[in-house]
Amino acid sequence: MTKSETRNSREMRFFKKITAIPYLLVILAFLMPMANVSCNDDKVIAEPTLYELATGLDLEQELKEPALGTLKKMQAGNPKAMDKFKETIPEFPKLPTMPVLYALLVGAVLAAAFALITPLGSITIGMLTMVASWAFVAQLSKLNAAMGIPLLKVEPGIGLHAASALILIGTAMNLASIIRPIIEDFKSRKKK
Repeated sequence: MTKSETRNSREMRFFKKITAIPYLLVILAFLMPMANVSCNDDKVIAEPTLYELATGLDLEQELKEPALGTLKKMQAGNPKAMDKFKETIPEFPKLPTMPVLYALLVGAVLAAAFALITPLGSITIGMLTMVASWAFVAQLSKLNAAMGIPLLKVEPGIGLHAASALILIGTAMNLASIIRPIIEDFKSRKKK
C-alpha cells in the first residue's frame, strides 16, 4: 500500500465516522417545534416538540391566546362541543401520551450507528425515520380535521424541517462513502 492509499484510507475512515454526526443532531432538531398549529389568521397558537407530543400534551398549558380563551369559553358555555372533541380525543383537552414517537429518536440513533458500519443501512434507517416523521405530522392534520375545527390548521414545524435536512445531509455523506471507493477502484483499474 502506498502512502497516498494509506492517507486516503485514513481519510475515508474519518469521513465515515463524522457521517454519524448529522443523524445525532436530528435528536436536537426534535427539541424544536415538530408542528405548528395556527388559526385562520395564521397566528401560531401551539408549537409542540416531538418530546412534548410523546409524553402527552395539555392543551390548556400549550395553547396561546386567543385559542386558550376560546377553549375556556367553550368548556364553560358549550359542553356539547367539548363532547364532540372527546369523541376524537377522550381525554381532551389533554392529548394522550404517544411513546411510539420515541421510535423516531431510536431511528436517528440507529442511522448514526449504521453510518459507522454500513452506509446503505444508515441511508435506509435515516430515510424511514424522515418519512415516519412527516407521516406523523400528516396524521396530526387528519386528527385536527376529524375534530371538526375548520379554523385551525396543522403544518410541519421548524424541527421537522431541520431534522429532514440533517437526514438528507447524512444520506449524502453516506452516498459519498459508498461511491468514492468505487471511483477510486475504477481509476486504479484504468491506470493498469
